[in-house]
Amino acid sequence: MSRIESLKKDYESKILEADENIKILLSNPVIIPDHTDINKEIDQQLEKKEKNYSKLQHLLSYISKETDGK
Repeated sequence: MSRIESLKKDYESKILEADENIKILLSNPVIIPDHTDINKEIDQQLEKKEKNYSKLQHLLSYISKETDGK
């Protein structure tokens, strides 16, 4: 597996993980103790998703450049 493919899979898995965590938090907020701020937890997951999505887009732009240059 190439370095680019490895990074791509890593970013994709972190995006999926954040998506699943958001779904769980929205559908079943009781799983988190009462003292936890659900909105804050969701916001953290959204930030994680946004960060990794941005990285993935940048990485894919390099793949596109490599393909166009061949």
